Amino acid sequence: MVARRFWAAFLAVMMMLACTAAFCEDDDEEFEEFDDDPNGFNYFNDISGFEERNFNVENGDYTYQLTEDGESAFIVKYHGPEADVVVPDHMEEYPLVGIGDHSFEDFAVNITSITLPEGILWIGVQAFATCDKVTSIEIPEGVELLGDRCFLGCKALESITIPDSVTSVGDMAFAVCLNLKEIAFGPNLERIGMAAFQACQALEKVTIPEGTEVAENAFLGCSPDLEIIRVKAE
Repeated sequence: MVARRFWAAFLAVMMMLACTAAFCEDDDEEFEEFDDDPNGFNYFNDISGFEERNFNVENGDYTYQLTEDGESAFIVKYHGPEADVVVPDHMEEYPLVGIGDHSFEDFAVNITSITLPEGILWIGVQAFATCDKVTSIEIPEGVELLGDRCFLGCKALESITIPDSVTSVGDMAFAVCLNLKEIAFGPNLERIGMAAFQACQALEKVTIPEGTEVAENAFLGCSPDLEIIRVKAE
């Protein structure tokens, strides 16, 4: 588990070194609009939701924490044996609103499929990094933020369903998803981060709404035949 986390972190650092200095500077303003959730949860500028302000609580195969308002929960760690992971929509009596940083990464080698529940709003930094046996993922409607490196190194991933609710795709979110062929974003997408699809060599088609801010190196290392389609918002 430690070796896999080291590999993911090392890969992320090496790929980020390939970025130009102009694109590697922090820009706090980019996440300014996401700082506060109207429901009372603070997303933080790194989309982590992992501040140690709450006590960890064990619940079966999961460890969770409560959000700031104490009314909902987010996953801190998955530590179960299942290959086909079906994430519950509640942690005990608390509705689940987020998938925390690195929460599935340590057990990535075991996971072959992931089913996410409705009700989650964000997926944290490196949450599913190096889940390299997963071939498809469906993200439920309501998710707004895909954190930095959230699916980094999911090498077998061929297809993913992105809901219209997604507004931001973090840096290197899908980097080194070597078999990802096509991805389409809905009309609310505002930002695609640095190296978001770096080294996605099989990527053939990306559909995004007009006006989306796309980092210059978002598709670095992809096929020169990659088709990027910009669609007018209805």
